[in-house]
Amino acid sequence: MKAYEYFAEILPDGRLSLPDDLRQTLKPDAKVRVMLLLEDDDSMWEKFTTSEFMEGYAEKDSMYDTL
Repeated sequence: MKAYEYFAEILPDGRLSLPDDLRQTLKPDAKVRVMLLLEDDDSMWEKFTTSEFMEGYAEKDSMYDTL
């Protein structure tokens, strides 16, 4: 399986935009898997990962802060 990543726009008719170079790569009847990753303004995941990281932080790790 090949993977392509690009930023798309939702068009007025509800369809997703597709870059020209990728459109030329795909056959018109190609089957694809679509995964939508939406930007989250609240960024709860970022807050969670930061808190989890800091829980594992020990005083002896401070030696890496100056690198």
